[in-house]
Amino acid sequence: MAIYKISLMLTCVLFLASCAHISASQQKDMANFDNVSLISVYDGDTFYVDIPSCDMDVFCKHISVRVKGVDCPEMKGGTAKTKARAKQAKEYSERFLKSGKILLYNCGRDKYFRLLCDVEVNGQSLGEELLKAGHAIPYEGGTKKSFSQAKHQSSI
Repeated sequence: MAIYKISLMLTCVLFLASCAHISASQQKDMANFDNVSLISVYDGDTFYVDIPSCDMDVFCKHISVRVKGVDCPEMKGGTAKTKARAKQAKEYSERFLKSGKILLYNCGRDKYFRLLCDVEVNGQSLGEELLKAGHAIPYEGGTKKSFSQAKHQSSI
């Protein structure tokens, strides 16, 4: 067990050391990705991509991306009505993402280590379009409200 912990720590130190040579301007550029390949769509606000310009598979292949600023109904759990709305949101996002070149920008990591990004296709924001179409509610982190509860509060 001790050998495992030591090798894990050493791996982390080596990885961080390998990133130390990246300049501040390169780090800023790393937050934007304009050459990604869509792999699949999980739900309305989460999808998977490959980043071909990156040569580190563990960080660049089948990467989960969460759309910043919105929350869509969940695919799992909940009522049949919620699942039906989740399926509609997923289908909307899938059509949107397949309609052109995907741009991920202002990216960071969320609490689940997914990329958390603003997402555009053909100059249109996926988050804004999900909101306009009624497939999402605004979300900036923290405790989530139920989709119907948030919709009710926004109509008051």
